Amino acid sequence: MAKDFRVYNRLLTLLKGMNEPFISLRPEDNFTGFDVVFTDMELRGRNVFQTKGVDEFRLKQLVRSKNSGKIVVGIDPGPTPGVATLANNVVIDKRSIYDVGEIRDYVFKVRRECEYSSFLIKVGNGDRRYRNQIIRSLVDFRLQIVDESGSSRTIKRGEDFGSAINIALSDDILSDHFFHLGLLLRA
Repeated sequence: MAKDFRVYNRLLTLLKGMNEPFISLRPEDNFTGFDVVFTDMELRGRNVFQTKGVDEFRLKQLVRSKNSGKIVVGIDPGPTPGVATLANNVVIDKRSIYDVGEIRDYVFKVRRECEYSSFLIKVGNGDRRYRNQIIRSLVDFRLQIVDESGSSRTIKRGEDFGSAINIALSDDILSDHFFHLGLLLRA
């Protein structure tokens, strides 16, 4: 439901891109039976989320994992880093980023838009040069280095976000950002 067609179009594009089923409602329709209702109007309800359709990660979080408390961003370092964002271990976004410098912008946007009680970044220990560039750009975040051995075994070339998902889910932590950053940057 949206008054502004631009908002409606943004929501429609986002939901179609996520391959999520949805129904377009009118203001007079009963919307209490839906999990989440996106609108730019002043409507009340536990399931109503007022938006202008530009808070992409929060919308994905609401659709895919409801009121998740834990956000993890997994990063597969390399010339074309793969990035995946998980909310309570449910993938809400995955993509390849073609410029290492854009990773910081991506992480800031996820942190700004999502609601969470815990926010963590996990970076694979692979490609040392790119890994260290990524770590340096994210020093003001809590971050862990994880062993990415085997994370790309079943991943097709060019789909580094698949490895990023595996990195985000990994519990094989090699280092925590605050304790070993200097050592890692020299490795």
